[in-house]
Amino acid sequence: MITTHVLFRRPTALLAFAFCAISPLAHSAETNNDGAPHFAVYRWGAANQTGGSKANAAFAAWLNRPFVWAEDFEPIERWEDNIEGGNWQMGEWSDWKKAVPGRRLILSIPLLPGGWDRSGPKSGSGAGQPVSFAAGAKGEYNEHFRKLAEQLVKFGLADSILRLGWEFNGGWYTWRVDKSTKEFAEYWRQIVKTMRSVPGAEKLQYCWNPALGWLSGPADQAWPGDEFVDIVGLDIYDDSWAADTYPWPTQASPDEIAARRQKVWNDVLLKGDHGLLFWKNFADQHHKLFALPEWGVDNREDKHGGGDNVYFVEQMHHFISDPSNHVYFHCYFDVQAGDGHHQLSPGLSGNETTEAPKAAARFNELFSLPKAAAH
Repeated sequence: MITTHVLFRRPTALLAFAFCAISPLAHSAETNNDGAPHFAVYRWGAANQTGGSKANAAFAAWLNRPFVWAEDFEPIERWEDNIEGGNWQMGEWSDWKKAVPGRRLILSIPLLPGGWDRSGPKSGSGAGQPVSFAAGAKGEYNEHFRKLAEQLVKFGLADSILRLGWEFNGGWYTWRVDKSTKEFAEYWRQIVKTMRSVPGAEKLQYCWNPALGWLSGPADQAWPGDEFVDIVGLDIYDDSWAADTYPWPTQASPDEIAARRQKVWNDVLLKGDHGLLFWKNFADQHHKLFALPEWGVDNREDKHGGGDNVYFVEQMHHFISDPSNHVYFHCYFDVQAGDGHHQLSPGLSGNETTEAPKAAARFNELFSLPKAAAH
């Protein structure tokens, strides 16, 4: 998913559909004090009147949590003031982070600026010049990421988690990997080496983050190498195009709807091709933390979402809470996106109405903290 500047998750037409022990030391410093995974939310981005830092705080209050990590997306139109880190965005999250100890930013970084056709940015440096993974692999874009690292350090955000080129295995973004897996991996390495070389940026973490499913190809072939990744992330929504799942027949009984929702969870989301279990095991095999940087219920106009699905929320909570899954953090995508509606919270005003009231109530019950525990 993404921001006002091209904030979509995935076009309908493009969706198809050895455990290795991790060092206990690696995980001991990567969880909350109570051992639970870190909780984050996306509630629209910085400078959004109903989103950003204030909406993040409202969401935390809804769950009676002292703080919730925040997720945001950089705009993709150009290098300057967008991918290099705009003061308008960095400043808001800097103030938010300083206000409450424990807060942390998860920032989604476009790998290539401009439109889907890769014709390049329309303004700023490189205006009118096509962009490519091949150029990135040669180090031609390194300076832009050096400036990003410097901005993160300058604004006190140098412990952020960076989702470089999120959902690269889908076909909907400028940085879709297609068959350029080797160039993608080398470009990733160029970026990470460049940003790590900036003084003060040593605590940045890099999240390699495909979308669930096979999609345009096997994302694992675009692995940059263990040295250059800190976290394996996976985005997951309650939607499906598999046979006998969503949408269900108009006259479907409650039992049939429940059966289809269970089938989506078991056969598509959890155990499906490149599903949750595949990527959880992949993270384990590479001794990496596992995260869910985007997840949510899904109410779609085309009915390929599970709607007000309490079962999905319960299964996600069970998976996230299971220590054997080594979930480092998870981020609920609490917005009404263009391709699917996910919002559960009452929003910044506290008066917004969710389209999934049953799921919202169960979500609040499972993920909120009792008042005595909020400290």
